[in-house]
Amino acid sequence: MTEGAEAVSWIELGVIAKPHGVRGEIRVHVFNPESTLLRELAEVFLIGEEGEEPALVEVESTRQGPKALLMRLAGVGSREDAEALRGYTLCVPREALPKLEEGEYYHADLIGLDAFDGAEAIGKVIDVLDYPSAECLKIERPGGYIEVPMLPKWLDRVDVDAGKVYLKDLNDIPLQRRP
Repeated sequence: MTEGAEAVSWIELGVIAKPHGVRGEIRVHVFNPESTLLRELAEVFLIGEEGEEPALVEVESTRQGPKALLMRLAGVGSREDAEALRGYTLCVPREALPKLEEGEYYHADLIGLDAFDGAEAIGKVIDVLDYPSAECLKIERPGGYIEVPMLPKWLDRVDVDAGKVYLKDLNDIPLQRRP
């Protein structure tokens, strides 16, 4: 990164799971299957290992396959080329995301928010987990973390502008110790 350049906030849209066929098509596990954004993009950034510079790649085609999105990227013409990209994350800069309505937020906006149980600060949101039954906020606490379902029973409100998420009824949420 050049001196004075602002850090880009990358939004992960999916990860390359494996090749599909022998002509370079890839299977992509989409993080938000309800979003159509990845299907609409003409180009996407690929991010591999930590410290590797993001690479802008043209999207040649996108189609829905069974249980995954199938994509063809420029420069990826063989099964071997596609295999070399396994595990790469498909991203866009935060600014590329569509504007939201009042009261809406992206999961990426929740990371780093201070978590409160009523008026008491209890920790910081470190991840948003997507389980089949519910999305959960992973909140770092002293000695471990808790996973709080983003359901009305536990989630009171989110105030992204203030940097806070307000929770309630956390007595039945166990503290999980770090390994």
